[in-house]
Amino acid sequence: MAPPPSNPHRHTRQLCFVLPILLLSSVAADSTPSYSSHCPSPAPSPDLVHTNVNDTIALLEHFRFSPGFFSGSGASNLFMPGVSGQFSFFPHAVSRTADPALLHLSSARLTLFGERAGAQNGTLGFGSYERIYDVAISFRLDGYYSTTTSELCMVGTGTDTDGPAKRYADVDLRLRVPSKPSLVDPFVAGRLEGGADFEAVNLVAYADGDVYEYSEGRATCPAEAAATTSARRALEPQQPGGGFSCAAIRSRLVSEYRLRHAQSNSSSLPKLHEPAMMVNQVRCAANGAVRLYAVFSNDVRLWASANRFAVENQGVVAEGFWDAETRRLCLRACRVELLVSYWSSAAEKLEVRECGIGMSFWFPAVWTVRDRSATAAMLWNASGDAGVISNPITASTFQYIIRTTTTTTNLSDVKYSYTQTFLDTATRHYYLNARRSMSNANKKTEASFPGTYNFSSYRDLEFRFLADNEEMVRGQAYPVSIGSAMVDGDELAAEYAFSRHAAPEMKQSRLVNISYGILFQFTAFDRPDCSEIKAEGVYDTETGFVSMLGCRELNVSTDCKVLITVQFSSLEESQASGHGKGRISSLRDKTDVLYFESRNITLYGMYSEQVSESIWRMDMERIITLASSTLSCAFAILQILHIKRNRDAARATSITMLVVLALGHAIPLVLDLHTLLANRSRLFVELSGNGLLELHELVLRVPALIAFLLQLRLLQLAWSGRRSSGHHRSLDAERRVLLVCLPLYLIGVAVSGVIHAENSRATRKDPLLVDFPGTLWGALASYAGLVTDGFLLPQVVLNAFSSESSSARALSPWFYVGGTVIRVAPHVYDVFRARRYVPSAKTSYVYANPRDGLFRSAAWDVVVTCGAAALAFLLLLQQRLGSDVRRTSHIWLASSSS
Repeated sequence: MAPPPSNPHRHTRQLCFVLPILLLSSVAADSTPSYSSHCPSPAPSPDLVHTNVNDTIALLEHFRFSPGFFSGSGASNLFMPGVSGQFSFFPHAVSRTADPALLHLSSARLTLFGERAGAQNGTLGFGSYERIYDVAISFRLDGYYSTTTSELCMVGTGTDTDGPAKRYADVDLRLRVPSKPSLVDPFVAGRLEGGADFEAVNLVAYADGDVYEYSEGRATCPAEAAATTSARRALEPQQPGGGFSCAAIRSRLVSEYRLRHAQSNSSSLPKLHEPAMMVNQVRCAANGAVRLYAVFSNDVRLWASANRFAVENQGVVAEGFWDAETRRLCLRACRVELLVSYWSSAAEKLEVRECGIGMSFWFPAVWTVRDRSATAAMLWNASGDAGVISNPITASTFQYIIRTTTTTTNLSDVKYSYTQTFLDTATRHYYLNARRSMSNANKKTEASFPGTYNFSSYRDLEFRFLADNEEMVRGQAYPVSIGSAMVDGDELAAEYAFSRHAAPEMKQSRLVNISYGILFQFTAFDRPDCSEIKAEGVYDTETGFVSMLGCRELNVSTDCKVLITVQFSSLEESQASGHGKGRISSLRDKTDVLYFESRNITLYGMYSEQVSESIWRMDMERIITLASSTLSCAFAILQILHIKRNRDAARATSITMLVVLALGHAIPLVLDLHTLLANRSRLFVELSGNGLLELHELVLRVPALIAFLLQLRLLQLAWSGRRSSGHHRSLDAERRVLLVCLPLYLIGVAVSGVIHAENSRATRKDPLLVDFPGTLWGALASYAGLVTDGFLLPQVVLNAFSSESSSARALSPWFYVGGTVIRVAPHVYDVFRARRYVPSAKTSYVYANPRDGLFRSAAWDVVVTCGAAALAFLLLLQQRLGSDVRRTSHIWLASSSS
């Protein structure tokens, strides 16, 4: 059988498809730097054909480093000068070679995460400011690793996608990766060099993976009494082999700790004298083996991230085992010293020395007003006599760190032990202070306070506050325990503990024991960012009154004579009066050095039911916005049909009115477009993550865009009608409209500037409901909306000066009546919302944002509504009665102008 005839076109298509691929491959091959020119050692070797799958997985884990730390002069070339960053290293394939001591790492990806600063334009170009944003640079590398010398050398290319894509074509990476990391050799360190593109970048990371060589001797903890041992918690969830859970211990150890040195300041570890410690790297195995890296700092404020790998400060590396019998983690630690600054061009080196440090971590099972540590620790000099500890360093987690970073920590097995002397003092002041306000509170027998209307949630007892003093102290307070229930830690466990224990106790007793954590944030530069008061006392469920005695940490002492009283607003009153009032005062004499002046605090926020109402309101406002935009389109279409049916209507329609309407639709669209363009760098993240609201907002603007285009069509029809008719009298009438309306609009601009200044001054006096004063451009945009509310004014003026316009009935009743209703509806709704819904510090508005209002008063909403309705009614009379009303309107306009 003869072969089928060949199809030359098919071969041509195949050739056209293959050639570009070959060309791209050749270009990529030419652009890839040569391995031998950058890495004289280790020398490459052919890959083995077959590699064990389990062996490959173990090798991949051994060469994964995340997070790591980078710095150096090259970092300043790539990112902001003087700022370090993080890196990650992930090989996609690892294979053994013909040389048993050589591994081939192919398609490895090194990613540097840093920050850059760039100019950001203000709203519509009004001013500019510098913004700092995150940037990631990715490098694709290929190379070899020698198990004999622990040397890894790789070459490849990099890509920077910030702005115009930039390619780094000549990059080499040299790392020292210990084949078996140990306590004295735990770090991966090296350099990334970019040839002519950037200077060397120094890299260091804590060795990852399960390949680790623990010391032969197990670390031991000092013996303690059985009562102390029973006060510790086992790890959850329970695991075979003594209750050890690797994931649980990692989540609880990675945190920030406050260090307390001996009172005599003669610590047994003089080189570890800093007041704060951060454990940021923890690795563990299923058999209970644990190793970690911790750094010490003089800065007691929050670190940027709990997982941040830092080398600039003093540090320790430690290893040990979890003791299931005593429920402690016993570790042997070594001090880490940075020999060369990581911002110098010299080769970096972290040296491990002085390994005679003992460390122990445990998880307290009982919390008190003085000690609320989810994790506690102790450091001591273990190089002396066994079992003898002198002047140890104790550590406990920062309480406010727990609040923000351990939302998954289950503290339901922790018991809170109230201090009776604190409760007695708080109860005594409760009867002294609360009785004064009880008479007013009891007048409203139907008042509902937190805990009386919603027994399934404790969230309403949380609040934020603002102190009325010159330091502008802001803060937040959250309950730690209510009755016998722990409500701190994991949210689901806290909700269960509250509904199971605290809610029945609040039903049975009027006074319930309660404990709080109160955080302060100062704006003064000479104060720390945060300070804390730990308090406990009683809560009256019928009056919403809280009386507590608290302790505050000072530099060298603790002040436990701080009285905190709070009067919550009822659910019915919070709409008008906010969340409540309070007072923080000192019970010490004025001559005492720890005495401080009393501070009144104002509570703000929303109760849970009000949050639900706010969400429902926002959904309803989206529907109203969509309906208003759709009706605007419908009324514009009806006006277009009206003009086509009445040939005289086009030349009788006020062009000034149509311009005002077009601008009224265009300004919101321009502002939304500017917001979208300003955030274009985060658009993908927002839409793929938590950006569903932005997508909805974009959809809501589609009918508004259509309405704007229809207004342009109306403007084109009116202008064509004037040009085709050739009536100079109608053009003269339009000029007279401008002579009347334009001065009024200009006067309004001047008045808007004055009112904006007054609103800005009032905003600074009331920072609870408005975060920042409005801009002048925002005030002008708001005034443009006010002009659009009176869009019928130019048409009324035109009808007053031109008999032809009034007799022609230029506007369809659907257009001017419906348009008036659409414009006054936000003002009517604003009055309704102000009486119905609760304002908040960061309330979101979809429809009729009151913060955009120029005058910001319900009275002005009524004035605008009545004025717009009067214009519509006057236009109705003009189009119905003609010349008689025209003369009346002319007289009314003349008297108004004079």
